[in-house]
Amino acid sequence: YSFCTLLPSMTSRIVPKKTKDDVYRFIFTEGAICCKKDRLTQWEGQLGGKKFRAPVHHVWYLMRSLKSRGLVKEQFAWRHFYWFLNDNGVAFLRKYLHLAETVVPETHKKTQREVE
Repeated sequence: YSFCTLLPSMTSRIVPKKTKDDVYRFIFTEGAICCKKDRLTQWEGQLGGKKFRAPVHHVWYLMRSLKSRGLVKEQFAWRHFYWFLNDNGVAFLRKYLHLAETVVPETHKKTQREVE
């Protein structure tokens, strides 16, 4: 037996719609997402008090897709991936999630000091 036949779910690149929606909603709300480089773990997110989990490799596939389209910036440090939404990514996810133009991620909100 090969390693791939023992763990078929890990090699599948098909991400369930619910997982995709949860991850997209999370990165839009927070403006950034962090994921450990360990295929055997689960990524955990929390939105509105509701916790959810997703396989790490599903998050990688989604972020790689957004990165290839120039919608996120990727940073890797100390065995962790960090992805940050740029303006094009905000526009894309706003359209995907059917949100109003006034809704922006936490990282794009101006602080009180910046407004003054």
